[in-house]
Amino acid sequence: MAAKAGVTKRRVSTVLAASGSSVPSMSFMEGLFGDEFPEAFATSGGRAARNSNSVTDLPAELLAMICEHLSNLDIKRLRLAGRYLAANVDLRIGRAYISPNSANLNCLQKILGHPRYRNRVLEVVWDDAQLEEYPTLDSFRHAISIDEAKTKQDIEKRLEGAISGYEDANSEYRALERDDFFSRDGQLTEVAKGILLRYGDQLSRDMIARNKTIMSVEQSYDLYQRLYREEQEIIERGLDVVALRHALTGFPNLRRITLTSEVWRPWNLYPHYDTPFYRSLPPGFRKPSVWPWLGERPGATPAQGAHREKVLSERDIGKLPKEFRGYNILVSTLLELLPSIRLEEFIIDAGKERIGIPHRLFTPKSSSLEETVRMFRLVPLKRLQLVFNPDGFVRRPDCDNALNLIKQTLSELHHLEHFDLSLQWNPRRLSPGSTGWYINATIILPPATVRNLKIFALRNAFVLEDGLVALVQHLTSAEHITLDNVMLMRIHGAHAQNQEDLTSTEFRLFNRLKEHYAASGSGVSHPRFEWRQPIDEPKEYRRCNLVGEEIGAFLYDGRECPFEDHTGLEFIKRGVGWVVDDRDRKFCVRKGEEGMGDVGTYYATDELGTNGL
Repeated sequence: MAAKAGVTKRRVSTVLAASGSSVPSMSFMEGLFGDEFPEAFATSGGRAARNSNSVTDLPAELLAMICEHLSNLDIKRLRLAGRYLAANVDLRIGRAYISPNSANLNCLQKILGHPRYRNRVLEVVWDDAQLEEYPTLDSFRHAISIDEAKTKQDIEKRLEGAISGYEDANSEYRALERDDFFSRDGQLTEVAKGILLRYGDQLSRDMIARNKTIMSVEQSYDLYQRLYREEQEIIERGLDVVALRHALTGFPNLRRITLTSEVWRPWNLYPHYDTPFYRSLPPGFRKPSVWPWLGERPGATPAQGAHREKVLSERDIGKLPKEFRGYNILVSTLLELLPSIRLEEFIIDAGKERIGIPHRLFTPKSSSLEETVRMFRLVPLKRLQLVFNPDGFVRRPDCDNALNLIKQTLSELHHLEHFDLSLQWNPRRLSPGSTGWYINATIILPPATVRNLKIFALRNAFVLEDGLVALVQHLTSAEHITLDNVMLMRIHGAHAQNQEDLTSTEFRLFNRLKEHYAASGSGVSHPRFEWRQPIDEPKEYRRCNLVGEEIGAFLYDGRECPFEDHTGLEFIKRGVGWVVDDRDRKFCVRKGEEGMGDVGTYYATDELGTNGL
């Protein structure tokens, strides 16, 4: 019947909710149901149908399967097509969002009060990126200009490329300068729009359309000030904390808590998390980026830089500072509500940014550490994702003590099956130096945890090769292992590889693992591996090489090793693997095809994503 109704497995609409009508148009319904619209909706009192079947004859179970391939916006439109569809087609609501603004909190209360949707929420996302105060319009304008600088540069390059072929033939083009492309408010001039239209492609049309709806800085500032005052009032009254308690006790099937800094970043045209707060904003609103968790911000003032350094370098922190308000609230609230709640997953999502919870959490005098240990002991977590901020560690003993406390804390997790750890000691975009120390990977995890893990990821770390091999060999139940920006060292304490051994560390690592799995018995799993290596080229900023299935083919099927067998600038063989983007989770192309624009379909099972939510 689905085929007769003309339903195809695709997301029909990518129109933003803010820009599209909530009433389904004829073109939308025809695109969804094909030639049989409107006959697919015919009733005995309506127009004659070409056949006796209609979409309203489909059982609710089949409608639910069809709607899995539609966007929530399309589902909303479909529900407006008739009472039967309104009663039997549900929105996909797997997440609920909490942050100090009325849009997110009001939506949360509506979900909690809905008899069906409250049972479908599996994850609560706490947005820890609070708005910052801008006391003057000029300070707000300056922050906007920093955020929009990269976008402006991309448009300038496109405009300059467009006019380069016309300079000789037209003196007007020779006279154009960059100031002719943008107004003082950052909007495209009519000259720039006309040049972009010459391209005739979708990207240029998107640039013009976005510019058409963009609000002035003054309008955005007025709205921002209202939002900031509202946020401060909610925080002062603790309304978001109250909402968290209601969510933890009101969603009976809740299994995951996510603490994130990544709701809305300036490099994303649309937020990674589609929150009610974002959808409530008028089109074209310009919000300065927030830099939560004391992340390094571009254009930071001397006062901002000094405050960041002071907070992150404090040795005896007791409670985590106010910049990490979300972590303190989540942990303390979970402890308050035990044993009435049972979570399985605790996630800290920092994207691929070099931020996270301070390593100072793992110091003996930290009260936040005491609460963390209690939470791990009392909450039967199966999945844990930890991301740390490495700044402030200047001594090797600090590193060793923190690792020992991490191991002791993890020993409380007796049900852990999925562990994702980003130490952040190996910068993704800078040459490695004195920012971290090579560690023995075997000292990170307790032996019992190692045996139980099914999925393990280690990111942004300097690791001794022998220790990593030993750790992987003890992951006897592992199904998937990710090594992301992991730099290997063969000899403890050395700062350079043995000059007599020119074999690449990656090649040597996986050959040792191949020998291990070939000699292992039936009681040892053969996990899938994923290796991510940032591309150290300015033009490929934030891009990574990724190798996955090729490693498995080498380890278990006798195929060629995907890594070069000698040291050099290239770790991975030419044309092998994929290229992915740290800041664009949808970008994925086969290596060597980066310029072709075809997005691939590589799926990494350990990445955050929705994971079925």
